[in-house]
Amino acid sequence: MKTHIIKFWNCFLSIQMDIINANSVRNLELRENLFHRLFSKAVKIHPEMSIIIHFLNNGDEAIKLIFLPRANYKLKAIAARVIAAAPNIEPWQYEIGIKPYNHSVISLCAENNFIDSNTIVYQIYFAVKKIYITSNKLHLLIYLEMNKQHSKAELHQAMDSILIWFLGDAFYYRHISRFKIIRRKYSKINFIPLDELKNIIQYKALN
Repeated sequence: MKTHIIKFWNCFLSIQMDIINANSVRNLELRENLFHRLFSKAVKIHPEMSIIIHFLNNGDEAIKLIFLPRANYKLKAIAARVIAAAPNIEPWQYEIGIKPYNHSVISLCAENNFIDSNTIVYQIYFAVKKIYITSNKLHLLIYLEMNKQHSKAELHQAMDSILIWFLGDAFYYRHISRFKIIRRKYSKINFIPLDELKNIIQYKALN
């Protein structure tokens, strides 16, 4: 494991400035390619290791590299070992796990750069397409009301981060199986604001 941790941070050091530059010029394809290079090193440390890179949108220039233990104590201990070997380099910060957000999802989007700084998210709606019997996880349909158009790939990437930050990584991985971005808010589908998702999950968990 020690060798894989060293290789992970060597990869990080070789591409971290490219990640920052790709994000600043909105080169999403390059940013994703670089991220997947780093992610491929993370799963060598442990096959269930997940990471997320989070660019803040509140005037703070810090960038967070977050290890997601998914409420798994073994993964949390491994993540702690990885961070203990992390290089001290600006503007990066290293964290383990994400706690549930206690305010509205619109406040969360206003505080963070999930899509880009010029995109305003007015509301996010969801509908439950399916509950999988074996895992009791949800398959969601997601519709975003915004002031700009974006590709489904961009929105899917943004929503993955939004859901993790809104629910917290443990809640997300325990209860969400997958989601699909919907372009139109179809009247035949019972969409409700995403703020209600936590209540739906808690109700599902009790029944």
